[in-house]
Amino acid sequence: MSLNSLIIRVAAGGILLVGGALFVAQSGLIGSPGIAQSDINALEERVLTSGSLPMGSMTPTLPQIDMAANVRLPMTAEPIAPEATIRPASFADETPGPATSIPVSPTPVDGRQSDLGLPCTVTVTATALPAAMVGLDVMAPCRTDAAVNIVHSGLQIAARTDALGLLTLDIPAFETPAFFSVTFDDLVQETALVALPDLRDYDRIGLNWDGAMGLELHAMEFGAAFGEAGHVWQEAPATADAAIAGVGGFLSLIATDDASHVQVYTLPRATLREGATVRLSIDAPVTEANCTRPVMARTLRAEAAGPVDVTDLTFTVPGCDAVGDVLVLQNLLEDLRLASN
Repeated sequence: MSLNSLIIRVAAGGILLVGGALFVAQSGLIGSPGIAQSDINALEERVLTSGSLPMGSMTPTLPQIDMAANVRLPMTAEPIAPEATIRPASFADETPGPATSIPVSPTPVDGRQSDLGLPCTVTVTATALPAAMVGLDVMAPCRTDAAVNIVHSGLQIAARTDALGLLTLDIPAFETPAFFSVTFDDLVQETALVALPDLRDYDRIGLNWDGAMGLELHAMEFGAAFGEAGHVWQEAPATADAAIAGVGGFLSLIATDDASHVQVYTLPRATLREGATVRLSIDAPVTEANCTRPVMARTLRAEAAGPVDVTDLTFTVPGCDAVGDVLVLQNLLEDLRLASN
């Protein structure tokens, strides 16, 4: 409080004190033999004009104010005592702990970044590759080591992103434009579409299954026997270069830690001649891992970029006493022949 404010407050208090005393005296409640009316009038005029009380013997003596001991700041200007610090009741029993990471939202959140400073968005790109293949790239910086399900024309692939949130697969396309759907376990989904004009130059047979069933897709090209040149399977898959050169077909293998398996045989139509045949079969070696177990698989077939024929396949592997034998599923796949146009 300033000194002027203090003087004004003391003067006001003095006026009230003197006025009250004069009122009592004039009303006759108590006698006032030592104060004349003229003195009263002079006192009022002096207080009103000067803002201070006369210091003569006719006025009461005001107490001396000790600024250090008696003057107290207004409540609004005083610091709050530590014990009275205000905080929300819900935090009363909480103590600060180590910072924790915020869970990723099911949908991308603008402004959020991964530990490497990349935006927390899911990006899926599909690139056309030779021999009607598609390079599928998934980038999800905030979904590292995350399960992802990829669907294309009935083909289903279960995979996982790596430690950086990346996933790259080369996938044989069964239709053009080739549509891919990529879905994470938290239901975040992205799609990609790519045109493959060369798909009409190829025939494709696919086998898709889940788990450690150990199925095998075999293609015997143009009369080849088991193990001979022209026998295309997982132990001799050939490459896309052979198909591009018109030498023969190749087998694409996609496996993801026994979660899902895909084997797709691709044959360039230009290699088929009148009377030539590619015999197809599915083999199921009996192992300790699959004996007596039911198998659910799916076959896919597309010729010259035509409609995709998807067929579900269910059977039971023989008992464990047959371990080492091979179950050959005959007549499940129609052989590839030169189709009449």
